[in-house]
Amino acid sequence: MTETQQNSRLKAALRLIAVSCLFIISFGGGALAAGMYSIQGISVDKTAASASEARILAVAEGQSRAFATLLRKLTPKSYHSELPSLSDSELSSMVRGIQVRNEKTSAKRYLADLTIEFKRGLVLPILTARDIPYSESISKPLLVLPIFEDMGRKNLWDEPNPWRDAWVEVFDGGRGPEGSLKRQDDWAQEAMLPIVVPSGSLDDMKMVTVEDAIYLREQAITKISTEYGASAVLVAYASLQNQNGVRRLDISYQRSDMLSPAVIESFTGGDTDVDIFRAAIFDVIENLQESWKDQNILDRNIQNRLAVSTDITGLKEWIAIQSKTKSIPSVQALKVREMSVDKVFWEISFVGDLSQLRNALGQKDLVLQNEEGFWTLDGKDTE
Repeated sequence: MTETQQNSRLKAALRLIAVSCLFIISFGGGALAAGMYSIQGISVDKTAASASEARILAVAEGQSRAFATLLRKLTPKSYHSELPSLSDSELSSMVRGIQVRNEKTSAKRYLADLTIEFKRGLVLPILTARDIPYSESISKPLLVLPIFEDMGRKNLWDEPNPWRDAWVEVFDGGRGPEGSLKRQDDWAQEAMLPIVVPSGSLDDMKMVTVEDAIYLREQAITKISTEYGASAVLVAYASLQNQNGVRRLDISYQRSDMLSPAVIESFTGGDTDVDIFRAAIFDVIENLQESWKDQNILDRNIQNRLAVSTDITGLKEWIAIQSKTKSIPSVQALKVREMSVDKVFWEISFVGDLSQLRNALGQKDLVLQNEEGFWTLDGKDTE
C-alpha cells in the first residue's frame, strides 16, 4: 500500500470507524461470548504518524481479516474465490463487539490481539444474495487414535509412535501451521469439527488396544468416545519409509461412525520426519473440516415439519431438550401439541433434509428415531 493510499484509508477510517468502535471495543476482561460468529486471535501490528492513528488502521485491518476468516469458516473451500470484500464502513456496521488483548503501543506503532464478533443477521444475507452455500453446524469432538507401523509392528500407545507425538504436539502443544496470516487466522478459530487426541493415560490403554482401534471394535470405541465426550473416533494409520533420503508417508483414516468414506493418501518430501507428519496432519484436518461442512450445508428451499413425541421425567428435562433443539441452526420453529407429566407431543419445523436434522440432534445427545411409523425424540442414554 502506498503512502497516499494509506493516508486516504486512514482518513476514511477515522471518519467511519472511530465513533462506532468507541462503543463496541472492550479491553482485557469481559470476554465476548464464544460462538460461530466470534473470530478470535487476530494479531495486528500497524505503524502510522501516531499511536492513535496506528490503532485505527489496526482495527480496520483486523475487522477485514476477521470477516474474511468468518466467511471461510462458514463456506466450502470451493467457493472461497467468490467470497466478497467489503468496505471499512460496511464492515463496521456488521460488528457486534471487539475485544482487545495484549495491547502494546509506542509513539507510532500499535500491536494487539483482537476478538471480533459479527452480527449473524447481517452476515448471512451477504452469502445468500450470492448463492454461496454455508454451514453453521458444530460437531461434538472427533477423537483421533493415531497408529504408527514401525518394522511391521503397529503401535498406538507403545513407543515408537512419532505419528502420535506429532498429533499431540499440534493439539496439546499448540503448535499450529506456519505460513500466511490467512492460514494462521483460520487455525486460531474454534473448529466446526473439534479434534481431540487422547492423553495416553493408563485408563486410555485399558479402554482401547491397538487391535480394538484397527478393527473399530464397537464396545471399546464407544467406551473411549464416551470418556472424551466425542461423537466418534478417527483411526489414523501411518507408515513411513525413507529411501535414499526421500521420505514417503502412507496414511489412511476412517471414522468409526462411517459418516465419511475411508481415505488413503501418500506424502513425500519434508526436511525431517516431523515436517512430513505435520504436513499430513494439517491435510487430514482440512479434509475432515471440509467434509463436515459439505454434509451439513442446508438447502433452505426445502422446508419440513416433523411431529415427534418425547418421554420426560419432569419439566427440567423437557426444557433442556427443547433448548438443545432450538439451538440447531436448521430448526425454524417448535410447537407443542399436547403435554402431560411424562410425555410431550410436539412439532419441529426445519430446513434441509431429515438426515441432516437427525445428525444435528445427535451432536446434542438427542436421538431421533422412527418407531413403527411414529417419530420419537429423546435424550441419549449415556449410562
